[in-house]
Amino acid sequence: MALSNNLAVIIAVLGLVIVVLAALLFSVKGKLNALQAKYDFFTQGEEANIDTVLTQTLNELHKTQAELAELQGKHAKLQEQVQGCLQNVKLIRYDAFDAMGGEMSYSILLTDAKKDGLLLTSIYGRDESRCYAKDIKGGKSSYPLAEEEQKLL
Repeated sequence: MALSNNLAVIIAVLGLVIVVLAALLFSVKGKLNALQAKYDFFTQGEEANIDTVLTQTLNELHKTQAELAELQGKHAKLQEQVQGCLQNVKLIRYDAFDAMGGEMSYSILLTDAKKDGLLLTSIYGRDESRCYAKDIKGGKSSYPLAEEEQKLL
């Protein structure tokens, strides 16, 4: 009788151990599947040594970083060059004299990012026309400006 009581306890304990081991087995199987998915991602589905794959990936990363640094240097040089290029172009047409019509006189402003450049003005009259060029530094001219020219700045 004592053996049958102990046998029942042993079977119950072994059943509990089997249930716990089955739960652990499913947990490990899930983790293994996740690890396999990551491995397949890194090896792109091919059979390969993970050390080789990681080494290749790291080498490609270093190469890409070097290319990025080179491109950033080129970008900085281009940004510097662009600062000196014409970036602002403005035109205003007007009648310089009351008796004249058709807005034949004009002023053109040409400046870079630093607002350095020049201002070209053509004054049209019946008997003669005159052209003026004025330098612009920092958005200001060292020459007196007409009202129309000041509007451009």
